[in-house]
Amino acid sequence: MKTVRIGLLGVGTVGHAVARALLERHDVLSRAAGVSLHLQRAAVRDLTRPRPLAREQLTTDPMAVATASDVDLVVELIGGEEPARALMTAALAAGKPVVTANKRVLAWHGPQLAKLAAQRGVELRCEAAVGGGIPLIAPLTDDLAANRITELRAIINGTCNYVLTRMAQGETLADALAKAQEAGYAEADPKDDLEGVDAADKLCILVRLAFNAACTPAQLHRQGIRGLDPKDLAYGRELGYVLKLLAIARRGPGGAVEARVHPAFLPADHPLARIDGAQNAVHVVGDLCGPVMFSGLGAGGDATASAVLADVVQVARRLALGDPVAPPRDSGPEAPLLPMSQVSTRCYFRLAVDDVPGVFAQITKVLATHEIGLASVIQREPGKLGAAEVVLFTYAAPESALAAAEAELAQLSSTRSVLARIRVESSK
Repeated sequence: MKTVRIGLLGVGTVGHAVARALLERHDVLSRAAGVSLHLQRAAVRDLTRPRPLAREQLTTDPMAVATASDVDLVVELIGGEEPARALMTAALAAGKPVVTANKRVLAWHGPQLAKLAAQRGVELRCEAAVGGGIPLIAPLTDDLAANRITELRAIINGTCNYVLTRMAQGETLADALAKAQEAGYAEADPKDDLEGVDAADKLCILVRLAFNAACTPAQLHRQGIRGLDPKDLAYGRELGYVLKLLAIARRGPGGAVEARVHPAFLPADHPLARIDGAQNAVHVVGDLCGPVMFSGLGAGGDATASAVLADVVQVARRLALGDPVAPPRDSGPEAPLLPMSQVSTRCYFRLAVDDVPGVFAQITKVLATHEIGLASVIQREPGKLGAAEVVLFTYAAPESALAAAEAELAQLSSTRSVLARIRVESSK
C-alpha cells in the first residue's frame, strides 16, 4: 500500500485530536483513503508539552514542515491570520495540497489561495472551517450543486448560542458568559465571539460557496450580542419569538445578495429556534430541494477533527490514485452585495418613556413618517423610577428607514431612552 506523509501545523485542541486519530485509527482511515496515512512531522510552539508524537517528529519551525520534501499533505491547524496564511501559501506554492480549519484566513484570503492551488494543480480543502464537525462545504459544493440557493440562515457560533440560551432562562450576559467559559465553550478572551467577528468570517465562506458573491468580512454588516438584556428575550418569548445570533444571506432584488450577522428574533416554530446550547446549525433553501438543515457540534477538538480527517481522506485517496485535481468550476458572474441600508427587515423596539398623555401618538407618528407599519405593541405600567416601557414589533421596512426612526424616537420629548432595537426574521 502506498503511503501519504502528513505534515501537521499546530497540535492544540484540534491538532491533538487529529494526531491522536491518525495514530489510533490508522487502519480505518487508511482503508477509507486507500493509502497508508503516516503522520510524518508536526510543528508546535512548545516542545516540552506532552504530544502524541515522538520528539524527533516535532519542530518549532512551521515553515520547515510546510515545505518539507518528505511531506505530501499539509494540515494547517494553527489558526489566526498570520503566520497561517504565509504557511498555506508556501505549501501550495511547493505543490502540496492543504487541509485547513482556518476560517480567518479563508474569509480574508480564500480566493487568492484557491487561485494559487489551481495554478499548482493541488487541492485546498476546508470542511472544518465552518460548523466544526457539521458537513457543510461538501454539501453546498456538490450535493446541492443543481440548486440555486435562495436563502441561508445559520447559527455558527457556539459561544453566543450557549450564552443566549442561558439568557433566555433569565441570566445576565455576564453570568451566562462566565458559565460558558467554565464549560469550555468560550475563550478567556471571547471578544471575537461576542462581537460577531467569528460568525462573519464563517459567513463570508458560505456566501462565496452558496451565492458566488465576492466579499470579505469588512463588507458585511456585523453586530454582536453585547448589550442584550434578558428582558428583551422575555418580551420576545411573550410574542412567540426566540433570540439568536444569526448569520443571514439571501438573494435580493436584481440578484444582489444581502449578507449580515446580528442578533435576530426568530419565530419559535422555526427549526433554528430549537438549536440550543453550543450547537450550530445551517438552514438552507434551494429552488429544487426546498429547505434543508444541517446541525450538530460546531466546535470542539473531536468534532472539528472529524471534518479535518474527512478532507485528509479525500485528498489522500486522490493522491493514491494519481488523479489530477479538477479545474475550478465556472460559477458565472459574481453577484454583488446589497448595501445594508437597502435590506428590509421587521424590527423590535423597546423604549423607556414618560407616563404622560400622547406618548403613543408621538411614537406612531414617527413610524408613519418613515412608512413603517406597526404589527404589535406591549405596554407596561411605570416602575419605581416613573418610566413606562413600550415594546413595538414593526412590519418589514428598509434598514435606512428603521435607523432613521430609531434616531427620531430617541429625540422625542417623552422618550427617556431607546433601550433596544433588534431585527426580526420571518418563519419562511
